Amino acid sequence: MATAFRVTMTGNQESTPTGSAATGLGTVIFDNAALTAAYTIRVVGLDFGPASGRPAQTPDPNDNVTSFHVHNAPRGDDGGVVFGQVNPSHDADDLRITPNADGSWTVRGRWETTDPATVSISTFASQLNSASIGSDVPLYFNAHTPEFPTGEIRGQWVAIANDRSNTVRGTIGDDFLPGLGGNDRIVGGQGNDRLDGGRGNDRLFGGSDNDTLIGGSGNDRLAGEGGNDRLLGGSGHDLLDGGSGNDRLDGGPDSDLLVGGSGNDSLVGGSGSDALRGGSGDDRLEGGSGLDALNGGFGTDFLIGGSGADAFRFSTALGSTNVDTIQGYNAAVDTIFLENAVFTGLSVGILSRSAFRIGTSATDGTDRIIYDDQTGALYFDADGNGSSSAQVQFATLLGSPDLTRFDFFVF
Repeated sequence: MATAFRVTMTGNQESTPTGSAATGLGTVIFDNAALTAAYTIRVVGLDFGPASGRPAQTPDPNDNVTSFHVHNAPRGDDGGVVFGQVNPSHDADDLRITPNADGSWTVRGRWETTDPATVSISTFASQLNSASIGSDVPLYFNAHTPEFPTGEIRGQWVAIANDRSNTVRGTIGDDFLPGLGGNDRIVGGQGNDRLDGGRGNDRLFGGSDNDTLIGGSGNDRLAGEGGNDRLLGGSGHDLLDGGSGNDRLDGGPDSDLLVGGSGNDSLVGGSGSDALRGGSGDDRLEGGSGLDALNGGFGTDFLIGGSGADAFRFSTALGSTNVDTIQGYNAAVDTIFLENAVFTGLSVGILSRSAFRIGTSATDGTDRIIYDDQTGALYFDADGNGSSSAQVQFATLLGSPDLTRFDFFVF
């Protein structure tokens, strides 16, 4: 059994509020089987330079961290140190305090039974394991400075997820939101968030900004919404929707549906039988080794089917800014699907003999799909003679494979 806790550190949580503008935001994941608590806290507005053996990062010595601990007390009360990171440090084997490019600091490590803590983590195992979602436990992180020697900012541990089915919501900051086990709904909101569904059939919504969504092992639905997101489906039959922004979608193994949305996206299906739909940007779709369906949507897209029998679908209005490139088309197993509402005048089913022509242009009124086997260019001509409409290119097949009418299916 695992339980995840959010830590939001502010000056107002101190028993005597400090009014400090510094903040901290992080996550603790308690593993009841291993009796460990892995923590990652990002702190803004304080200087860990001297405490981590580095030069001070700011000229003001009052913001130097002199101590950083986990204390034992309920919200609003002061308690003693049970596990320390700075003065004292009980986590020397895996503690990492690192500066970030934006001036913040990340404190990460793992509290375990072998650490020389003031109080063993096993003392708190029952409370941590049984914490109900949304409730506090009597543990809090506290950062001390010369200006506030008893604590400048503090954050109580608040349970946000466990191995049951949960709804996990982010803050306005950069959150790590784990679903753990169960069928979870995880909503990132604002901030550059990392959402990890874990086990179970999960629904992940990144929200605004630039997020990373990891589906885990179930049949998941991942939606990036705004921002430049990375969606990783993992095992299971997943639905990945990038939303707006320039996104990277990776379905992983099994059969997935990947929808890029409106940005310039990269969609990688993996080894399952996947459906990849690019949206309105200039996208890269890579089906992998399964039986994949790739639809670039609008934009100038790059489609790679992979080693399976793949379907390349064309269902959006044609034009000079909507010409896709297909790499690795295998005429023995792959198929090009044409939407008859777009490719007007074509009968549903296998492309008729009279509608297909190899060459550079139509030669009679029945020619509709023209394939230049020298350049790999594919064209559609609505009337076959150019008198009322010019032929429009909609794809280029790299390597100019040999095509016949049996490579096309109208739907």
